Amino acid sequence: MPTIDAIRIDELLLTLTGIVRARVRLSEDEGRLSEIHILSDGAIPPKQIVRNIETLLRTAFDLTIDHRVVSIAVLKEGAPLAQTVQTAAREQANETSPRLPAAPRLVFQRLRVVHDDALKCTAHVELKIGDVIFEGSHRDTDTHRARMYSSARAVIEALDYLSEKEMALYLAGLELLRVYQRDVMVVLVEGRHQLHQVRLLGTAMIEDDPYEAAVRAVLDAVNRYITRPTRPAALSR
Repeated sequence: MPTIDAIRIDELLLTLTGIVRARVRLSEDEGRLSEIHILSDGAIPPKQIVRNIETLLRTAFDLTIDHRVVSIAVLKEGAPLAQTVQTAAREQANETSPRLPAAPRLVFQRLRVVHDDALKCTAHVELKIGDVIFEGSHRDTDTHRARMYSSARAVIEALDYLSEKEMALYLAGLELLRVYQRDVMVVLVEGRHQLHQVRLLGTAMIEDDPYEAAVRAVLDAVNRYITRPTRPAALSR
């Protein structure tokens, strides 16, 4: 039975209209969702929120739920939304304490895609982890799709700086999807860490720049791997 990623479900639920806070709970065997708690701003009726949640879980995770596990609290009109969300966040943090120390994350700094000649381009990506700034680059054919691949692969090249040859990654796939009227970049990163094979999935909303979205999608995949409690030591400088 596949493992349910509760954190990822929380993140995707927040992309739905009307939801300002979401928290899911797993059954003891972690094989199903036992509770889904929603804080809504009242933008759409609660019944519609439940239907949207059912559709998202079925489409993105192949999960079917009993609608009765969903509980929705609706903010009163004019209530201080930001303060309410912050309070909910503090309560959630208290529920899960003691917490593990925050692991360092790879942070995107900037991306440059340079036209080299009539046929080729090079993507240069600058990343930061802690106080260390480093860069990776990848050269490819100068087409729109190749520029996206080149930008994503530049991140992989940059990670060679951190892995100290204990981890090797490659870009296995890159796709553009249309989800809830938004364009989303989805990447699959595969590789090996020591003796183990890894498969990482990352996503990023496409705002203005699809090349930057490709970079952020790779970082989304890799950061969720290296910030696990059992993250590879070679990537936690």
